[in-house]
Amino acid sequence: MNAFEKKSIRIGVTFLSCGIIANFIPALYVYFAYGIIPPLSDLLKIWGVALAGFGITYVVQPTAFYTMMGVAGSYIGWLSGNCADIRIPAITMAQKASGYEAATPEGDVMATIGVAVSTFVSIFIISTFTYLGGEVINNLPPFIKAGFRYLMPSLFGAVYMQLCLKHLKSGFITIVLAAGAAFLLKSFLHVHIIWLSLVCIAIGIVVTRMVEYKKQ
Repeated sequence: MNAFEKKSIRIGVTFLSCGIIANFIPALYVYFAYGIIPPLSDLLKIWGVALAGFGITYVVQPTAFYTMMGVAGSYIGWLSGNCADIRIPAITMAQKASGYEAATPEGDVMATIGVAVSTFVSIFIISTFTYLGGEVINNLPPFIKAGFRYLMPSLFGAVYMQLCLKHLKSGFITIVLAAGAAFLLKSFLHVHIIWLSLVCIAIGIVVTRMVEYKKQ
């Protein structure tokens, strides 16, 4: 571990700890100012729902994204959020524009820059559309608003193609096997979508490892 990573961990742990504490400030304010607090049973139920819905991603996403985000990028990304939707595409474009590969010292620096810039852009856009976006969207034609449902598939498809072009064989085999496995598990075993994501990631890891091993 180099000096940059050690310093990133020290700063990252400090700010993430502050972020965790800050999350409780609104709830504590409502409690102390107005005496309002949900029953413990309700809090545990909500926590259980969140754990069931996102528990797997707490492990899967940091593990899957770490090689692209690096140490500093991971701390910034998980503090600001939206890693899969916004940070990873920003990192991919930053590394592509600079010509550096992920999981290299130079790639980690570009990942950090990509995450940081995307965070500032996100804050600006969210702040702007918080005030203006609602009125604009409400006045859009229905066929345009209907197209918003395809934003996420389009985004992930674009990121997949960016990475697939670098490793065409691995990308092609992975998408075929993952699509087949997802269809079978969802149609016949009715597996939850969270577990489908885990299976697809595992398939990608295994396929890439096998393809790279045969090149040696």
